[in-house]
Amino acid sequence: MTDELKMGLRSLIYRRKQYSSLFCACLFGVAVSLFCLYSVNGMLSALEDKARIYYGGDLQFLGGWGMNQSVENTQNIAPYFPPDSIIAERFDFDADYAAFYFEGTGVRQRVIKGVNFEKEKKLFASFNYIEGSAEGLYGTNGVLLSEPIAQMLEVHVGDEITFMLRNGAWQINTVPLIVKGIFRDSSLFGMYTSYMDRELLCSAYGYPSYLCNRICITLPDGRPSQKDLEAFQASLSQSFPMYNLVEDKQVYYDNCLYTDNPPYALIKLSANLQEIQIIIDAMKAIVAFVIIMLLIIIVTGVSSTFRVIAMKRINEIGIYKAIGMKRMRIYGMLLTETLLLLIAGCLAGYLLSCILTWVIGLINFSFIPAFDIFLINGKMKGIISFVYFILIFIVILVTTSLAVMFAVKKSVSVTPCQALAVTE
Repeated sequence: MTDELKMGLRSLIYRRKQYSSLFCACLFGVAVSLFCLYSVNGMLSALEDKARIYYGGDLQFLGGWGMNQSVENTQNIAPYFPPDSIIAERFDFDADYAAFYFEGTGVRQRVIKGVNFEKEKKLFASFNYIEGSAEGLYGTNGVLLSEPIAQMLEVHVGDEITFMLRNGAWQINTVPLIVKGIFRDSSLFGMYTSYMDRELLCSAYGYPSYLCNRICITLPDGRPSQKDLEAFQASLSQSFPMYNLVEDKQVYYDNCLYTDNPPYALIKLSANLQEIQIIIDAMKAIVAFVIIMLLIIIVTGVSSTFRVIAMKRINEIGIYKAIGMKRMRIYGMLLTETLLLLIAGCLAGYLLSCILTWVIGLINFSFIPAFDIFLINGKMKGIISFVYFILIFIVILVTTSLAVMFAVKKSVSVTPCQALAVTE
């Protein structure tokens, strides 16, 4: 094996001009493949983090009379989840007829989320605040606004704004609020969404404070597996009438929203994202297509080039066979050249992908409409994973080695006399 390694290394150095194009193809193919994977994973991770804040964690427990349930259910369901889980009640208020006003300027809202800031302290600490924070918001008339809304109102932390809404009796009600925090989020989940104390929002709307319209569960280990979900579902079914686990929350709403005594449902985070699932699937499909095409280019380029090189080296192969070198040793020498080339090209591609991921993370993409949902603080933060590099390297190594063996089979199979008789 040592001899094959030495011969393969010498051959690469001697024929470096012939192999340079293959090295570049491998380098850029691996670099672009990994860069796409790292970027898309970072974008989807940012999307999931925003969704986790918006929906209140990893799971939602919905149901009850008219989709309203007792706040006491936060304690009733606690034994069915890991001890360190955060289980908090929320009141999501559809803000079709609500707006914030400050010195004559008004801005409509899409959703006002009434939350328990004491229970969800850890979740709100992860917000990207440009002013203030959620500290001390529990039980007060404080409010968290997105940066675009704060800019429209021209307010800062400490300013008093007026919250105007139509309550449950369809009467106009106004509530003074103090801006306690401004967070940076211009995405679908953040721009027209504000957060305030749940009991204050219930009081303003005339909604009983002992009720909530969803209970949010944040698990200590993050996203649960399908096995964990099924275990939670089975446990909850012992005490609650449970609807089947669904991949799309809308299925539960369509079948249970207007029924008498609708069952409860355990909704995973991804089931809330079906409206944008087509975008997620499209991103994954594009990345998969790009990677497959690049791998095909690498494998095809290396195998075809080795076929030409092997044909030009047929005299050399004839000499090896004439001095008694076995066919498998010749294969070993050529595969060693392939291995050295792939290792050098893939490692260089991995380093280039890390550089590209770092560079792209310095660019602010907030100017792209609706793209902020995939960004962190306006920037694309790719997630570098050495595991992806190993997987792509193994795929390239196996497929390319098989292709090279097939490509040089004819050249290696000739007899010494036939090989030495060929004129290059």
